[in-house]
Amino acid sequence: MMRRTLLQILLLTVAFALATVIMGWWAVPALAVLWGLLTRSERHPELVAAAAAGLGWSLLLVWTATQGPIGELASRAAGVMGISSLALVGMAIAFSMALAWSATVVGRTGALGAWGRGKGEEGRVA
Repeated sequence: MMRRTLLQILLLTVAFALATVIMGWWAVPALAVLWGLLTRSERHPELVAAAAAGLGWSLLLVWTATQGPIGELASRAAGVMGISSLALVGMAIAFSMALAWSATVVGRTGALGAWGRGKGEEGRVA
């Protein structure tokens, strides 16, 4: 079970990173909703998605740091906000994790709401 979870995190990490490069930050909730739909019968898929999104964005930040002066940009942006550059990086990673977690929950509960209802329960809110 642990091996499967680690494989899921690894594959989702790559998916979140690539999707973010291609589509921008909107890719995180879009992919996470899909993940929630696909894993609706599993325990805590939102934790897997949050970990993978955080790792994916961490990898993107490291890759970006090797490509240009991201340290200077981070310190200037953080200075405008009155926080440290480390806090800014941490907030970016936390943002991706929060997006992934919440969108996975939405996808999972939306799936349960759409397919988990019996006949005649369409309008009922739990």
